[in-house]
Amino acid sequence: MECRTREEAPRGKGGDALPPRVPGVLQSALSLVGYVVVAGLALYLTDIGCVFRTVTGIPCPGCGMTRAWLAVLRLDFAAALAYHPLFWIVPAAIALVCVQQACGEIVAWAQADLDDAALARRAARAAFVLRLYNPILIALIVALIALWVIRLVDPVDAGLLFGGIAPAGVPADVIHLQPPVWTDWLA
Repeated sequence: MECRTREEAPRGKGGDALPPRVPGVLQSALSLVGYVVVAGLALYLTDIGCVFRTVTGIPCPGCGMTRAWLAVLRLDFAAALAYHPLFWIVPAAIALVCVQQACGEIVAWAQADLDDAALARRAARAAFVLRLYNPILIALIVALIALWVIRLVDPVDAGLLFGGIAPAGVPADVIHLQPPVWTDWLA
């Protein structure tokens, strides 16, 4: 990829130089991380835990995800898969959003600079990737919800991938129903 000076950068309809593509993706990723950190800190400080479970008493589709990532940090991948078999879906979804953002910006650049043939070819590939975004996102969501239902029904959900036997140190029933926590606040 060639390096352009500000004077040679592609121009928008008003003649203004278009902003660089990569910082937009980086800004989106950092914003997402910031939101997660702030939300996690708020939940930690209020000792609520999962808002969905606090209100309904039903574990959310991501129940066990935090414990799974803590197991990954200990390099205990069997425990991670027992806590939540789709723990890997989080970085995949973040990467998907970043790719979607980058491809959208490439297409926008190409629409602003119609004379650049190389950029037009990149935009065509980016548009193809953008068409894959929704089907991939829907597949990830369906997989997450399907696993959630299976885990709610299975009394030994930690052993789902291990022949019904949970790995050492992992409780057999990772997710289970309980009364909503907010009912305790009324007592």
